[in-house]
Amino acid sequence: MVSSLKFELFFIYLFLPSFILFFQSKILIFTLLYLVFIFTFLKLRKDKGFESKALTKKINWRISFIYFLVFLIFSYLYVLFYDPNLLFSFPKNNFHLWVIVMFIYPFFSVIPQEIIYRVFFYHRYKKLFSGNLLLLTLLNLFFFSFAHIVFNNPHAILITAIASPIFSYLYIKESFFTCVLVHSLGGQIIFTLGLGRFFY
Repeated sequence: MVSSLKFELFFIYLFLPSFILFFQSKILIFTLLYLVFIFTFLKLRKDKGFESKALTKKINWRISFIYFLVFLIFSYLYVLFYDPNLLFSFPKNNFHLWVIVMFIYPFFSVIPQEIIYRVFFYHRYKKLFSGNLLLLTLLNLFFFSFAHIVFNNPHAILITAIASPIFSYLYIKESFFTCVLVHSLGGQIIFTLGLGRFFY
């Protein structure tokens, strides 16, 4: 059982991102994201030890607003430091596509990612690390940022490495939907302020 879990961990979180990077295919990114999402979702449904009630806890709106401001300030300063010309480039250059992205991003990107990298990861692999939350969170940071090598730029890796422990904290201490909301807001801020080009 332990050896199969280790292989599964390696395959999902290390091999697949490396595989996608090798082929440099946008279609492959989302195809495998949804396939892994379906796999993890079905595994969780069949797992009698998984309490699905944990996914129904309410959103902490206060802490969500705080992290919204944190992400907004950080992203704004990041753009100013890197290239001020990027600021609001997406909505200015393609407003209709920006509106579509703002709407579909939480459903087609954030929820699958959070099921795979937070819900499934923390439940499935806690046995491998004796439930050590600190170690699991550090590994989660590594795997989540490593997954973004598929975009082949350091910005995606750096930004997700900073955000990953925040998402983990919100999932563990608050709720799944608080985590999803903050992740969604963070991504929408990134796309709006001009950093979205590093994430597709």
